[in-house]
Amino acid sequence: MLNFNWFKRLFKSYDIAEDTQHVPYTPMEYPSIYGTKIWAVGGGKGGVGKTLLATNLGILLSKNQKRVLLIDADLGAANLHTFLGVDGGRTALSSFLKEEVPDLQSLAVKTPIPNLDLISGAKDSLDVADIKPDKVARLKDALRKVDYDYAILDIGPGTSSTLLDMFLISNEGIILSTPEPTTIENNYRFLKCLFLRKIKTLADAQDDGKLKDLLQKVFSEKWSQRVKTVSDILNQLSTLDPEQGRVLREHVSNTNISMVMNQMKKNEDKEIGSSIKRACSDYFGIDIGYLGSVSYEECVSDSIRNRKPLTIHYSSSGAARGIESCLNNLLNKNKGSNGFSTINQF
Repeated sequence: MLNFNWFKRLFKSYDIAEDTQHVPYTPMEYPSIYGTKIWAVGGGKGGVGKTLLATNLGILLSKNQKRVLLIDADLGAANLHTFLGVDGGRTALSSFLKEEVPDLQSLAVKTPIPNLDLISGAKDSLDVADIKPDKVARLKDALRKVDYDYAILDIGPGTSSTLLDMFLISNEGIILSTPEPTTIENNYRFLKCLFLRKIKTLADAQDDGKLKDLLQKVFSEKWSQRVKTVSDILNQLSTLDPEQGRVLREHVSNTNISMVMNQMKKNEDKEIGSSIKRACSDYFGIDIGYLGSVSYEECVSDSIRNRKPLTIHYSSSGAARGIESCLNNLLNKNKGSNGFSTINQF
């Protein structure tokens, strides 16, 4: 059962600055005027390998002659540069978010890997992780002007509105999980908050306030016992107003999200990804893609400790091959739709 007190509070009139501003709703489309594909790697729990995945996805794409920009958007603990074996740049994403630098692409620095550029995260700032929604909107607008084939955001863990909005500015979101129950629970919560954030953003974007009024009715005492899942919200809204229900269902369904399972140790762990996919379909009423798994190996820790990227220095490992397979599954999933195209097999 979902606890919707947080969501109900969002639709009441109350004075919290964070919710007086939001990232304006736009349909899911490539935000870049250059056709750049924006990917976000995130999730509800830290320490599960998001930076490892983001880094090596970028490396694999760059090895196939794609121009890639890696952006360390884990503002609370930026360390993507370490996974690449380089030092953090003198400028960082925090400089852009604090409006010290007007041009996002000017922060990009070359890495030793051809075709791969990096924007580092925070630079010795204690408050940059607590950015306001208008700054995320500014980042979204800036991503329209970067000239790359792919821009990959490595987003920190958690369910704050800032992190959710940063995840939602992507064209493709990738959630990383592990077989541990705590990680799975946190990712369910992340997905729940993500979809509720999308619903709120659409309601805020409507000038007539009709959707917001309908949602308040859905969460009234009369209806509250009928609403247990995000799918229930869509169903009950459709009962009240079929047209608004159709618009909201289309808005929620038009979220491209896939999941990768990391640190797989046992054969039975391989079943978890498919089980999560089925549960998400029932719980959220939309399809969450499952890209595959990455095995647990000591060489992964070695690559981080020695600052040697996994898919370069340990390319024959099962973990590296797993990331390659997940990438190709993602590209094949989007082949022929929304401008995505597959690349040569690795």
